[in-house]
Amino acid sequence: MKVLITGATGFIGKRLSERLVQERHEVICTGRLLSKLDKLLNRVKAVYLDIEDPAALRDILSKEKPEILFHCAALVNSSSLNALMRINRDGTRNVFDACAKEGIGRVVYLSSIAVISGNPQVPLTDGLPYSATNRYGESKIAAERIALAYRKKGLKISIIRPVMVYGEHEPHLLGLLSRLIKWRLLPVVGLGDNKLQLVCVDNVVDVMMLALGRDEAYDGTYIVADKEALTIREFFKFIAKTQGAKPPFTIPEKLASFFEPIPFIGNRLSFFKKDRMYSIERIKERLGYVPKISVYDGLKKAVLSYEKNV
Repeated sequence: MKVLITGATGFIGKRLSERLVQERHEVICTGRLLSKLDKLLNRVKAVYLDIEDPAALRDILSKEKPEILFHCAALVNSSSLNALMRINRDGTRNVFDACAKEGIGRVVYLSSIAVISGNPQVPLTDGLPYSATNRYGESKIAAERIALAYRKKGLKISIIRPVMVYGEHEPHLLGLLSRLIKWRLLPVVGLGDNKLQLVCVDNVVDVMMLALGRDEAYDGTYIVADKEALTIREFFKFIAKTQGAKPPFTIPEKLASFFEPIPFIGNRLSFFKKDRMYSIERIKERLGYVPKISVYDGLKKAVLSYEKNV
């Protein structure tokens, strides 16, 4: 099958590209820093693309005519709402508009749990109202609304909502957390019994691959998470043990406020103060999703990948 990927140089997009190549699909990888594809450059067709350019999008789709498009391109780390909206909302509109005009049969949109993370319910489920806790989430809500609008126009769009994604060389959070835990700079607050459910990048890719042949993938939305959840204490201790470091120390809940002004530490502590649990019942029932990678195996490989870079 001929497949085109936006954001193929990103963490999830690159892993998806590798899987598609392994399964002998014809893959067109698009992005702005194509050198990040490394060894994949010799096995895919790499094309420069900025999703803010509608004409370039239509030109590529017109020439390549992929049977399915995976839209993975997004801006994650930015404090600028304008930049987030420009890429995550407006860029996504450009992608869907080009697909509709060029007759692309199916689109898989990589959304985020951030679109509903502001809801107080535990666990979070598909079907909850939009509610974001940060600007990134707001931009992804805007993009999902556009996806739903294009669905109504007849474009087949699968909406995938990964929770916090980890994996080997994940660039956004796990590397920093691993270092802070190794240096014993990130304590467990109180009992540390809040629950944290993550998702391995390979499990996310498994779900995206299901969209190649399952019509059910193009209905509703799908939260993607690992089967297991860890308490914050278990999560921190497992990372420390994997690195051969001492276990994290514990501080009473009432002392946590002293750490909040510390750069990179205070906001991390705040992140771990609530339960982050997610239901995967819908994706299990509708798509037959079974997480193949356990959180223990996936986390171990991910944490050790940072150790190799030291």
